[in-house]
Amino acid sequence: MHFEKHLTILSFLLIILVFGINSNAQNPSPEKPSKRPSVGLVMSGGGAKGFAYIGLLKVMHESGLEVDYIGGSSIGSIIAGFYALGYHPDTMTSIIRAQNWEDLLVDKIDRKYIAYDEKEFGDSYIMDFPIRKKKVGLKASLYEGQEINLLLNRFYSPAYKTTDFKDFQTPFLCIGTDLIEGTEVVLDSGNLATAIRASMSIPAYFSPTYYDGKYLVDGGVVNNYPVIDVKKMGAEYIIGADVQSAKKKTIEDLGTLTSVLDHIIGYSRQEANKEGYAQTDMYIHYESPYSTMEFTKFDSILAFGQTVAESHREEIEKLADSLNAIEFKPLKEYKTVPLDSVYIDKLVVEGNERTHDEYFENSFGKFENSWVSLDDLEEEIRMAYGSGFFNHIFYELRYENEKTSLVLKVDDESVGFMSAAAHYDDDYSVSLIVAGTFRNILGKGSKVFTDLVIGPNPRFRGMYVKDNGGKPGYGAKFEAYSFEFNDYQKGIDFTNQVQGKIRFTNYKLSLFAQSIIKNKHNFRIGANFEYFRFKSKIEDDNLDSISDFNSYGNLYFSFNTDTRDRSYLPTRGTKAEFRVEYVMPISSSWIEDLFENSLVFWFKYEQNIPLVGKKVVLRPGLFAGGTYLRGFPVSSDLPVQSYQRSPAQYWFFLGGQSQNNYLKTIQPFTGVDFLQRYGLYQYTVDLDLQYNFYSKLYLTMMGDIGATSWFLADLFTKEQFVVGYGAKVSYDSFIGPVELSVMGSNIYHGVSFYIGIGFWF
Repeated sequence: MHFEKHLTILSFLLIILVFGINSNAQNPSPEKPSKRPSVGLVMSGGGAKGFAYIGLLKVMHESGLEVDYIGGSSIGSIIAGFYALGYHPDTMTSIIRAQNWEDLLVDKIDRKYIAYDEKEFGDSYIMDFPIRKKKVGLKASLYEGQEINLLLNRFYSPAYKTTDFKDFQTPFLCIGTDLIEGTEVVLDSGNLATAIRASMSIPAYFSPTYYDGKYLVDGGVVNNYPVIDVKKMGAEYIIGADVQSAKKKTIEDLGTLTSVLDHIIGYSRQEANKEGYAQTDMYIHYESPYSTMEFTKFDSILAFGQTVAESHREEIEKLADSLNAIEFKPLKEYKTVPLDSVYIDKLVVEGNERTHDEYFENSFGKFENSWVSLDDLEEEIRMAYGSGFFNHIFYELRYENEKTSLVLKVDDESVGFMSAAAHYDDDYSVSLIVAGTFRNILGKGSKVFTDLVIGPNPRFRGMYVKDNGGKPGYGAKFEAYSFEFNDYQKGIDFTNQVQGKIRFTNYKLSLFAQSIIKNKHNFRIGANFEYFRFKSKIEDDNLDSISDFNSYGNLYFSFNTDTRDRSYLPTRGTKAEFRVEYVMPISSSWIEDLFENSLVFWFKYEQNIPLVGKKVVLRPGLFAGGTYLRGFPVSSDLPVQSYQRSPAQYWFFLGGQSQNNYLKTIQPFTGVDFLQRYGLYQYTVDLDLQYNFYSKLYLTMMGDIGATSWFLADLFTKEQFVVGYGAKVSYDSFIGPVELSVMGSNIYHGVSFYIGIGFWF
């Protein structure tokens, strides 16, 4: 009985076991894959919004998720290129925060790199029109991307020896668009910095990039989400990061040029986006509140990107764990930093049609067969770009046969530019300026500057310069002007009464040799011929006797420096001039012994010292000048003729507020009318405090002290001492500063005003 019972139980267990085995055979557990699938990361284009990708890279890094392939378009190519070379996400963040994006995106270089002759003629125009094929036209793109090229070369410098992008720490590609054919170009070899420059060349904003025989623009035009291309590299699992905005539905959504352009381009890439989305395994979309060009909001975009990445952290960690369970892959080392220097074996120049090879040899030849820091290389390139000869001067480091060539890819500037501006102030009245700048038309390395001021006080200037790069050059300058000012009779109460008008008219030709050091300092030595008239509407026998045109010869030496960040409303930098002129009257029509040879010298110095960033700037200044001639008029006991023997255009004048004057011996002075005081000796000390109190509005408190006299002995007397004080409100407009000054001084009982509108000439 018990035996039968046990047999029954045993039979039942055997049946269960058999059915269990059969059941397991029919429904086996999933087999563990024998090979880890490869992971590709794709990043779309989207301008500044792409900064958000760094948050995703950081979360992937912290989750232990390693990618095997990476690619992108436009800003996606920039971030992907960093990661492919082994930059850490924190390093990328530091790089982004260190850039001045406002200047970077508009090719603005520090004014200290602008050639001195360009500063002398080129700071006062509202708009420029290039001259091509003897016609005035418009630029093909807003900007060349000059500074972008330097930035990309610096940060992708660790890759300059590698031309196959599959050999990077993480294999990489990016996308460009053939401008002529309108087709996609996969960039997976060549120079990395240039490839990425091509991928992010926004049409009409940045100039096209010449790459491997083609002119390329932004890859986002045809394929802004290159998933298919990354899969072709070998990626089996795709993580797609996408900052593209949804299609705009109303005209109100298209409020900027870039938004309109991006919207139009979006039609061309829709098909590529659809294919990419269909092949994406993990899709991370950034519905960004920021626009394509809001690069200055990098901190907010970085924070937004981190928030979005955190919302996907669990998903990313699960993927990392499942992949590592199949095959553990430790994270690669992400310690890459830019190179400090590189050894240059050879200099190669490409594209220079109108600029002589000697120019580049003078400036860059010193780099051959030597270690060159990237800082020094960038400075030399900026100075060459600041010469005005080039639309752009890009560079590549080309590594072949274990030798490194510095390849300068230059695009010569247009033959010339026509420029225009307008100005009004209470000193020179209303003026219209028309200017022309021409390069390489009188030989390679030549520049011709011209400007014409049309108004009650007309002026014409023309200057020819032969620029030899880092070596001395030479030039010629012609100047003609005519301007009028009041002549004042000083009363016993120190007020000044207008007693008539004086008009200066001068024609001046100068020949000179010059040396320019780092585009900051200019040395000139030269000779002038002048044909000058002092025309007075005052009944004065002495003045009437010189009312005809008379001739002068002149030998001079000058030293100038200008390191200001701006020519108007500067916030840092120095402007200084030291000049010595030996003036020789050579006209035979003068009354005997009326004028004689004179040695005239002066020193002018202006400094801009930032106190609170660029908001508050202290601006001290100093001027001192004097005249030496036979009979040296140190005492007022000398007869009047002795102090009038120096030519009138070399007297020192005090008064007015115009910062640029027709005569170099005119010194503006707060609370003193235009050219109200003049003599053979002068000194002034001024101290301004400039405050940028709101957006483009500035308040400047002004204080001046000084004196002008005919006799050295009188220069420091109470009678000659002048004190001026006032306040000025300025608006930094696109036509130049618009300013109103309210002033007073010890030689005028009352309040005076000054109005200035537009760039100074």
